[in-house]
Amino acid sequence: MAEKVAKELHIPPSTFIINRIIHKALDTRKKNYPVFVYTLELEFSSSPPNHPDLSEFKPLKIEIPPPIFINNPHPYIIGMGPAGLFCALAMVENGIQPWLFDRGEPLEDRLIKVQDFWQKGILDENSNIQFGEGGAGTFSDGKLTSRRNDAFTQRIFSELIKFGAPEEIAYEALPHMGTDGIQRIVKRIREYLLAKGCKFHYRTSLTDLVLKEGKVAQVALGNQWQEPEIFILALGNAARDTWKMLYERGITLEAKPFAIGFRIEQKQSDINRWIYGNEQWAEVLGAASYRLTCKTGFTFCMCPGGKVIVASSEKNTVVTNGMSFSSREGDAGNSAIVTAVNANDYGNGIWDGMNLQISLENKAFRKGYLAPAQKAKDFLQNQNGSHNIHSTCLPGIYPFNLNNLFPIAISNRLSSTLKYCNHIFPEFYTNSILIAPETRTSSPIKILRKKNELSSLSAANLYPIGEGSGYSGGIISSAADGWRLGERFRIR
Repeated sequence: MAEKVAKELHIPPSTFIINRIIHKALDTRKKNYPVFVYTLELEFSSSPPNHPDLSEFKPLKIEIPPPIFINNPHPYIIGMGPAGLFCALAMVENGIQPWLFDRGEPLEDRLIKVQDFWQKGILDENSNIQFGEGGAGTFSDGKLTSRRNDAFTQRIFSELIKFGAPEEIAYEALPHMGTDGIQRIVKRIREYLLAKGCKFHYRTSLTDLVLKEGKVAQVALGNQWQEPEIFILALGNAARDTWKMLYERGITLEAKPFAIGFRIEQKQSDINRWIYGNEQWAEVLGAASYRLTCKTGFTFCMCPGGKVIVASSEKNTVVTNGMSFSSREGDAGNSAIVTAVNANDYGNGIWDGMNLQISLENKAFRKGYLAPAQKAKDFLQNQNGSHNIHSTCLPGIYPFNLNNLFPIAISNRLSSTLKYCNHIFPEFYTNSILIAPETRTSSPIKILRKKNELSSLSAANLYPIGEGSGYSGGIISSAADGWRLGERFRIR
């Protein structure tokens, strides 16, 4: 690589060294000629040459907020997803030993419950794909992308690498670990936190709390009332019963926009051909992925070489998601195709967005926990279509006209988005299957907090973080939000 840099800069290789790779992306705009584009940090032995591709490296600024001093070394963290786990990791750096609580089970037991759900139709409403150690991202593609590139995000990548993630995640444009990689990391984080004196409380739900003089005075965890000094909410975006309890107890919440739609499943060989120009490039570059956006909607959470999964957390409901392993070797790829929804779609009430999610998930439950599915061409023509459709979906699908699932305005926007995608990649929907509904793209609720203090507007010792509190979307941003808060705590 040094020789190529030297040739580009017209200088000898001996005049600089490559300190590190900052960014690596794959440019596929010229079909059948993919090119890796690198951003490098160089150190010169003398003054650097004048070149349009050279600029002075400026480290990211780190704003150090004031510390939060506490007396009890065991703050409570509700939720063991990325926000909760990385909040705990930051705390132990300062000698604090948080106690973590989750309604779900340890990952090993949770995996058994998920298999029971897919194979036997037995749903545990407290330990499933949404709830349990590791959070919903434990059953996903394990994407590690984030819209932010700040010091907190970089710290999360460093921590992941410390726990066994490949070093490439720190600079690749589209890093991922797969569901298997994420599960390995979650187990190692647990072992580390236990060794540091943290405690893990599984099968323990937050059922109530008492506010007194602007603070959380008591919380009900399981069947016990307790009095934590610091109380951190690291909820997932399926914590509907918890949101309602918080609202009833005087915690300030508000509705927020989110997105809904369906999964589209396609042959991975077709996706490779659309992106690379020749599907054989996948043997060198791996399974291809795409990300498309237009006025009416966008693709979301692409899972190359993966499976569609039913990810219900409430009985008699169906909700879909995507999942893939680190190898991405499956014959099919899938992505969510969603459209943004707001009060214009569902109303101005605080629970109206959540109720739209619930209504779609209830309506989809017609054949047990099988997901309604339809050929994309039939959806666009509003035809019932053939029953002869096949999918990777776990536990399975049943034929259904998805136009009868969504409100007409939402169906129209999803149709327009499909047509746009087909404009970018001809044949995009020709042999594609749609599987619905995709409703858990992000939280429909935000627990309002103070901008600098990060504490709830309603309780000075309550700290809402992560996706279920409305402040992140995905593994990295949730982990960063948790770390941002956790590192501030100090023992008085």
